[in-house]
Amino acid sequence: MDHISKLFASLDALGLSPKMETFSERKRVQKVVYLLDKVFGMNLDFSYSWYLHGPYSPQLTRIVFDVIEGQTVVDSNLKVLSSNDQRKIEELKAFLGNDINSSDKLELLVSLHFLLNRMKDSDVSQEDIIAFLRRKKPYFTDKEIIGAIDQLQTLGSL
Repeated sequence: MDHISKLFASLDALGLSPKMETFSERKRVQKVVYLLDKVFGMNLDFSYSWYLHGPYSPQLTRIVFDVIEGQTVVDSNLKVLSSNDQRKIEELKAFLGNDINSSDKLELLVSLHFLLNRMKDSDVSQEDIIAFLRRKKPYFTDKEIIGAIDQLQTLGSL
């Protein structure tokens, strides 16, 4: 299955057009795709590394820009989403609710998920991770951070 077609079909099913004109739009696409790929198991096969606003995939950015600019063509006539994929998309929609429209809330959720999962098998405590996040992202309050951790724990993915 063509993972690029699956990526764009997933974004379409979420009601997101992959606009990349503003920083907020680029961040939103990155974070929603991370959640689909790494949290909800869509196996879109992107790798992520830590960057200024949390996990970032240069490959994902390149693919989206190539499609937007017409350098890569996506066959929209293909039925690329399985019923299992569609179920995962609906679960993501329910999990995020209106937060799907907030690139900042998405940044917080994805950053926490990335850090907590990376440090799961190390001696780093959750408190250390929260302290790191506070240093890197001082614009998030303690209440927002704890709320995001609670939200992620509802998925059982931490």
